[in-house]
Amino acid sequence: MSSVGPVPMPVVLILVCMLLAMAVARLWPRRKGEAPLPSAASMVLDMLLIGLLCGRISFVALNFALYREAPWGILQIADGGYHLAVVLVAGLAWGLWRLRRWPALRAPVLASALIGVLLWAGGGLLLSAWQERQMPLPALQVADLQGDRIDLQQFRGKPLVLNLWATWCGPCRREMPVLAAAQQAHDDVQFVFLNQGETLEEVQGFLASERLMLGNVLLDDDAVASTVLGVQAYPSTLFFGADGRLRELHLGELTAAGLEHKLRRLR
Repeated sequence: MSSVGPVPMPVVLILVCMLLAMAVARLWPRRKGEAPLPSAASMVLDMLLIGLLCGRISFVALNFALYREAPWGILQIADGGYHLAVVLVAGLAWGLWRLRRWPALRAPVLASALIGVLLWAGGGLLLSAWQERQMPLPALQVADLQGDRIDLQQFRGKPLVLNLWATWCGPCRREMPVLAAAQQAHDDVQFVFLNQGETLEEVQGFLASERLMLGNVLLDDDAVASTVLGVQAYPSTLFFGADGRLRELHLGELTAAGLEHKLRRLR
C-alpha cells in the first residue's frame, strides 16, 4: 500500500502519531484543585507546526539555488524538503520556551511529544521495511517507443527512479522538465518514465509538443505497474536501490530541490 486514497502513507503516519500524542496530552491526569491551564494538546500541535516551519525554511535556505528558477516550488511543501534535525530541535525549543510560564504542563506536553516522535520513528521504520519487501521492482513486460518489449528487471544493478505518469495529468506535465534535467545531470542514476494506459501516438505527441528529450520512455498499456505497486494517483515516483528494493515513494509533483534531496539519499 502506497497511500490511503490520495494521501501518502508517510503523511498518514505523521497524522496518526500526532493525534495519538495529542490524545495522551489531553488525557494526562491533573492534580485536584489545579488552576486552569492552556491546552496541553494544542501545545503539542504547535510544537509540530513550528518545527515543520523551521525545518522547511532551513531546507529552502540551503537549497535556494535550486528554487531560484522556479520560486513557486518553495510553496510545494509536499516535496519532502525538510531538515528533520531542525524540525525536532525547533519544536523542542519552542515548547520549552512556551512552557516556561506553566511548569505543571511540562510533563504532559514533553512526554506526549516524545511519545509521538518515538511512534513516528518506529512506524516509519516498519513502513519502510514493509514497502521495501512488498513493493520491489516488478518483473513487468512493457514496450519502448519503437515497439520492442522490455522487462523492468533489466534496470536492476544501478539506482533507479521510476516515474509513473500520464499526458492528461497536469502535475506530471509540470514536473517533466525537472526530471528531464535530473536525467541529464545524474549519469549514475537510471530514470524510467513509464506511461500508464496511453497509446504510442499520445505519448509521442506529448513529447514533441513539449520538446522533451527523455531517455527510457516506456509504455504500460494496461497500467499494470500501478496495480502491482498499489499506486492510486499520478504522478508517482519510486526510488529503487541497485538491488531492486524500494527506498522511497513520492506521490505528487516533484520540485528540483525535492528531487535532488531524494537522489542524495538514494545513492
